[in-house]
Amino acid sequence: MHRLEAVPPHPEPPLALPPSPPEPARAGFPLLATLAPVIGALGLWAVTGSMFSLMFAALGPIVAVASVFDARRLSRRQRRRAEHERAVRLDDLHGEIDARHARERAAAWRRSPSARLLVDSAFAPHWRDGTVPAIVLGRGAAPSALRVDGAPVGATDRAVLERAARLDDAPVLADPEGGIGFVGALPIARAAARAVVVQGANHAIPGALTVELPEGAAWRWGARLPHVLSADGGHRVLRVVEALAGAMSSAVASAGEPDDRRNDVACLVAVAPHASSLPPGLRTVVRLDGPAVATVHRPGDAPELAFVPDLLGEAEALQWAAEAARAADRAGLGAAGILPPRVRLGDLEQPTIPSLSRSTLTAAVGAVTGGPLEIDLVRDGPHALVAGTTGSGKSEFLLAWITALALAHRPDRVSFLLVDFKGGAAFEPIRALPHVTGIVTDLDEAEAERAVMSLRAELRHRESVLLREGARDIAELDPTMQLARLVIVVDEFQAMIERFPDLGAVIADIAARGRSLGVHLVLASQRPNGVVREQVVANCAIRVSLRVVQRADSIAVVGTPAAARIRPDSPGRGVVDRGDGCPVPFQSAIADAAAIRAAGSRHSHVPRSRRPWLDPLPRRITAAELAGFADAAGSADLQAIVFGVVDEPELQRRGFVSWSPDSDGHLLVLGMPGSGRSTALTAVADAMAALHGRGSVVMLDGPRSEVWDTMAEMLDGVRHGTSLPRLVVIDDLDTRFRSWPDEYRHAILESLEAILREGRARGLAVAAATSQPHGLSQAMRDAFGDRVLLRHPTRSDLVQAGGAGELWRASELPGAGQWRGRRVQLVTAPTWSATPTRVVPRLELVAGRVHAVASARPRADADTLRSLGHAPVLLAPGGEAAARLALESSAACGEPALVLVGDADAWASNWSVAAAIREDAVVVVHGGAAEYRALVRDRTLPPLLDDGGLRQCWVVHPGEPPGRALWPVGVVHN
Repeated sequence: MHRLEAVPPHPEPPLALPPSPPEPARAGFPLLATLAPVIGALGLWAVTGSMFSLMFAALGPIVAVASVFDARRLSRRQRRRAEHERAVRLDDLHGEIDARHARERAAAWRRSPSARLLVDSAFAPHWRDGTVPAIVLGRGAAPSALRVDGAPVGATDRAVLERAARLDDAPVLADPEGGIGFVGALPIARAAARAVVVQGANHAIPGALTVELPEGAAWRWGARLPHVLSADGGHRVLRVVEALAGAMSSAVASAGEPDDRRNDVACLVAVAPHASSLPPGLRTVVRLDGPAVATVHRPGDAPELAFVPDLLGEAEALQWAAEAARAADRAGLGAAGILPPRVRLGDLEQPTIPSLSRSTLTAAVGAVTGGPLEIDLVRDGPHALVAGTTGSGKSEFLLAWITALALAHRPDRVSFLLVDFKGGAAFEPIRALPHVTGIVTDLDEAEAERAVMSLRAELRHRESVLLREGARDIAELDPTMQLARLVIVVDEFQAMIERFPDLGAVIADIAARGRSLGVHLVLASQRPNGVVREQVVANCAIRVSLRVVQRADSIAVVGTPAAARIRPDSPGRGVVDRGDGCPVPFQSAIADAAAIRAAGSRHSHVPRSRRPWLDPLPRRITAAELAGFADAAGSADLQAIVFGVVDEPELQRRGFVSWSPDSDGHLLVLGMPGSGRSTALTAVADAMAALHGRGSVVMLDGPRSEVWDTMAEMLDGVRHGTSLPRLVVIDDLDTRFRSWPDEYRHAILESLEAILREGRARGLAVAAATSQPHGLSQAMRDAFGDRVLLRHPTRSDLVQAGGAGELWRASELPGAGQWRGRRVQLVTAPTWSATPTRVVPRLELVAGRVHAVASARPRADADTLRSLGHAPVLLAPGGEAAARLALESSAACGEPALVLVGDADAWASNWSVAAAIREDAVVVVHGGAAEYRALVRDRTLPPLLDDGGLRQCWVVHPGEPPGRALWPVGVVHN
């Protein structure tokens, strides 16, 4: 066939013929205009009788005739102007037709390049599959897709339409499926057939299309073509036959039929001196009348079309075939392109690299046609993308690549950080290599996230080294500088990003800045398409695809569907693009135990590679061990309280948990029971005692009477400027005062809020611990400036407490938690309990004094006092007379002590007695607030008793504040 289907890539405005100028209307004779002057002149003559008025009658016809001729003159002028304008528009239309034809012609030749164009241009075969597209027979006139609207009105318009519909110097195409016959002088016919063979070999991939040429010297050049016949058949064939005899042979007659190997004939090309010798059924017959004159004929189709044939000489065809053979060998598609099914890494000769060189990371990792496959991460990279479905040998390829690099390069010139999100078993055989800085797996999510986050710090470290040395690239550093290239290998990149989405930005940063800093990425995934960010893919010049399931995955990685055609029983077979845009089939090497041992021992004299991140924080740190972290953490404020170690992976260091009360405010330790709260407070107390002595710390613990007194003294010191400790430690702040009487609980919390609010200005700091921050008042929570967050039951509890949810760990050990958004491990210290410093005296009755005892159990207390040798008087409601009699008797007899015992009701009913003795009597309260209020008219709270008034009592001497005393032992309670 000889047609051209050309569609502009972008729609263009339609063209149209300019409209033809209309025929001007013929001007009529102005009869009324002629008669009007005549009638007027006759009327004037009749009135005036002047003969001169009759002269005006002649003016009418003269003016009428002149106007007729003038109208015709103007009509001819307008028609000439319209015809000129249409001619100009026709010229513009011709120019637009030529421009669009030029674009259409260029697009047609791009779509269908002739053999001449293929030979004259730089060699770049368009191998896709085994199909042969339309064949270019030569150049000539072809139907154009351009159309011009409008109806022609003359030969000129018809010529414009015919010109627009014809595209000159366009490709004359033929359908290869129907067969092509060339008739004419054999040298010219063979040259035309050579052009067809070159076009078919340019489009069809070797191995999918076979070229069969006739015997003879004229076709020896075809032996260089990489399109060789496979023994198993099943290919398509481009077959060339020559019918030289007058009678057609049986071989020629059956040339278009499939052979016994079931190879379909994609295109049959026949060469004959006469049309009668051609095989039957050819749909396109070309008669060659000379090197520049040919006609194409298709039976039952359009008339014969003359064109200039596309001819190719033997030397030109031989040169093109040699280039095609070299390209096929590079791609593993040539006649010698049979890859071995198994390649041992130890059998590959690794390149020789200068021992201190940083300018290359080349290594032999497999086999391609003609030798080993060498990949250089520095020259070809800087990063690589590896794809491969399950069972394709992806992990084995990564293992072989890493081992090959370890064989060829020293540990101080290349190091590996291996990330395996399939459990870590893939890289376990090479863990002991001195180049391996660590293996990160998905079994420990915290360690995985921490290691990858440390890579930002590694980039900053390398930037500082280059800046300090005045180098723009790591290859420019002095050979003695200890800075190795870092290769980060991530197996199952998709799983890592799904688990830690934020790490995608870290990987993108490394991909953008890693080249000059010497950090290289090798990202492996079953389906990288859509998983790896575009900015990362753009920097991964090296592309490797082992077997994939989807054709689109292979195209997305290596630009060809070849990886999707790999057989499932061929592990390690893949396609690699080393950054030159030329995908090459290869067979991956296998790193056996011997090769791994050789890689480990070859550079055993060189120190191990520097690790880009520190180990995780230890599970336990003692106070003695804390000093050992000084080198990693750096110096701390000499006046700060250091009680733990903080992890700073993004800075590649550890820091001190350092608390400065003057600037940081009070400290609150939050955590569930068993999280190490008490130990944390002890560590803080120890650190403060080490700086300022044990007396600078008050542990708010012990009997609640002592806690009450201590808080009262501190509040008094805060408000009146007396001596204060530097630190008050309160454990279980949310439950510490829960069992206290309501009045005392409210009072102690108010005192604590006052100390938190006002004590900081006086140099008093508070370190407290609680399990639930909501158990504290809002004012108290706001008073704490710093928080240590230990283990919480759930992630939401930690977030509500103000922590970072991503740092939550369900299996956190005691002392582990977070501090200012970073993970910490606090010092483990022995419990520091407060010892009672105040002694409560026994109750002593003063001789000669009246003692008013308000008791919750008056009879029992009276019996106790009686057993001690006293003679108590038991008050009862309405017993005022007996009480007065006892008072008078006591004054007269001079008894050692008069003891009046009664409960709150008894004293209330005997109010006159109470009023009489209140000023001078010693008041003893063995009970609660009701008994105290019955005798003491002071609204302030008395000192808190430890056991609710069972073993202790209040004693109020005249003119003195209330005090505590021990109620006599041996009390018998009813």
